[in-house]
Formats: sequence, C-alpha cells, structure tokens
Amino acid sequence: MKKVLFLLVSIILLNNVAVSVFAEETENEQKREDEIESASYILTEASTGTVLSEFNADERLAPASLTKIMVLLLAAEEIIAGRLSLTDTVSVSSRASGADGSVIWLETGEIMSVDDLLKAVIIASANDAAVALAEHIGGTEDAFVKLMNQKAYVLGMNNTNFNNAAGYDHPDHYTTARDAATMSRALMRDENYILFSDNMLTRLSSVRTGTEKEAQLLNTNKLITSYNGIEGIKTGTTDNAGFCLSAAASRNEMRLISVVMGCKDNDGRFELSKKLLDYGFDNYELYGDFGNELEPFESLSVKGGFENEMRITRTQSESGIVIPKGRAKDIEYTVYLPKSVSAPVSRNQPVGTITAKLDGKIVYEGYIAAYETVNKLTVLKIFTFLVRRFF
Repeated sequence: MKKVLFLLVSIILLNNVAVSVFAEETENEQKREDEIESASYILTEASTGTVLSEFNADERLAPASLTKIMVLLLAAEEIIAGRLSLTDTVSVSSRASGADGSVIWLETGEIMSVDDLLKAVIIASANDAAVALAEHIGGTEDAFVKLMNQKAYVLGMNNTNFNNAAGYDHPDHYTTARDAATMSRALMRDENYILFSDNMLTRLSSVRTGTEKEAQLLNTNKLITSYNGIEGIKTGTTDNAGFCLSAAASRNEMRLISVVMGCKDNDGRFELSKKLLDYGFDNYELYGDFGNELEPFESLSVKGGFENEMRITRTQSESGIVIPKGRAKDIEYTVYLPKSVSAPVSRNQPVGTITAKLDGKIVYEGYIAAYETVNKLTVLKIFTFLVRRFF
C-alpha cells in the first residue's frame, strides 16, 4: 500500500514539474519569438542618441543597402562644402555599368546628373548609381570606400567596416544596428536631410523620363505611405543580410530612428519597425524646458564693477533629454546662485548652475549665465567717466 501511495505522489509531483517546465518553456519560446523577428534591432532618439530599446545591437551583420546611408552622407557633405553640385554630370564607368542587383541599367560612357544618380540611389537603391557616385566623388570606388571607413571612424562606428559602396555581401563588409543608427542620425541632421527629403518620401519616380531608356524607380520603404510622421530612410536586402530597414519618424517635436537587421521576410522588417517606433512615441517624450517651473531670476549683484547689478539668464539644452511621457512634473531642481559676483564678468560667463533630477538621477545640468559684460571699476575708468560726464 505504501508503495502504491509513493507511486501516486511521485506521478503527481512529476506532472506538476512537467507543467511548470512546459509553462516556462512556452514563456521563453514566446520571448524568443519576439526577439527573433530580427537578428538585431535598436531604437534611438535622434537628437540625443538616447537608446530606448535594443536587441543584439552590437552584433556585426551584413548591412545590404543600409550601406548607401553612408554614401548619401558623404555626398551631402560634399554638396554642403561646395565640392559637388546636383547639376554636375557623371560619366559612367564600365565598373559602375557592370553592377548587378537593383540597377537602372547604366551604360558605359553614359552621362547622368548627380541629381538623377542620387534619386536612383535613394528611391530605388540602384547599385550602379551608387558606384557611379562613389567613383565621381572619390576618384575610384576603392578610394571612396576609404572615405566611408574614415567617416565611420569619426562617427564612432567601432564595429563597422565597408568593403564596397553598393552593399554587396562580403566577409569584410559589416556593421551593427547601433552603428547603422549612428550614421542614420548623421544623415538625418537638418542640413543633410533637406537635400534628400523629397526623394526619401517619393514612392514612384523615374530617370531618363520620356526617353526610350526611361527607368522606373520604386521606393521599397512601405512605411512612407503608411506610417504617421515617417521621414525616411533606407531599406536593404541581400541573401546574407536578410531584410533590413532604417526608419526615421517624427511626432511632437521628437524624431526617432529604428534600425532592424536580419529579418526573415519583407513584411517583418516593417512590422517590427512600426512596433519599435510606436513604443517610443507612446512611452517617451523629448523635454527641454528645464527650469521653467522655477521662480524667475533676472539680476545679480556685482562687486567692484562699473555697474552694481547685471542681468542673468538660464542656458537651455540644445536638444533636451528623453524622459518617460508625463514625468516632466516629477523633475526636481537644485539651483545654485551666489548673492553676488566680482567684476569683471563677461557676457555668457557661467555664474550659477541648475541641476535637474528624475527619480534621484541627474538628467540635466545647466548654467545660469551673465547676460551682459560688466567691466571692473578702476581709478582710470572713474576718471574717464567723470571727464566725459562734465566735459
């Protein structure tokens, strides 16, 4: 009888353990399914670089045509510096015309404007156009690739190496979601983005329009017609890279950039990008009005100055900080402002500080600065003043 009872208890215990293990495995499997929508992803706020969500963000992966974000960034810098113009013409080399994959069928010796080449790269991710631009800017594609890697180094893209300008798979051609977000942020700076914004949001266009060689350009970034606030940026697909997407969107004066790499299917990269962007917009805000809740301070006493008081002002954060939505009221401020300062004092010279904390963590440190210059009072200045006053 005891053996029977022991056997029954053992069965019950084993069953409970099995149920518990199954439940845990199911939960882990669900988490894993959420994770493996892509091999890697990251969500950042553009102006500050604050990371809001990430998964395997430092894994080196094939970037496919996300590579062309760097091509566009270098082209933008050349245009802004005056070394490149949209009206410049490019003579297509045999290397460029021999590019495969997504192309606009450039022919060796064909002449095309920089404007049309950029349009083909941005909208249709044309590999031949990318190589033609690279050769025009760098002299050769190899020389241009060196410029790409130099820029990556300057931007702090420590896990990136470029081997070509088109994004072809190669063992020495790789980046990470974090690095791709870094170069995406650089491209989306206002002075750069304004050059390409129209094409980034164009779904269908063409080059050689109205001729026998007209080539249709179709933007494969489906978000430009379906996501509220979308601004760009770039899709990419190869056998090794899978389906990739860098996407930027703005709402309520906050711009977010999501990068997903290694998705298994085309729709997956758009769905995951939307989930990431929605998560950012639903849960965070960009806050920059530090200290507006404080009592105003307008002036500060000056010792030994030609003036007894000077006007003061708060410096503002250039980009603000990202905080959980609705938490601005919970920010606590500490103000340090002396009763007086000694002359001389220069305009914009810091004379005090403001520290902002959220949940005990410092989220911002700013200065209270002199609004004007106050010179030191000297005998010579007094004499000069009296002379001017009475004579």
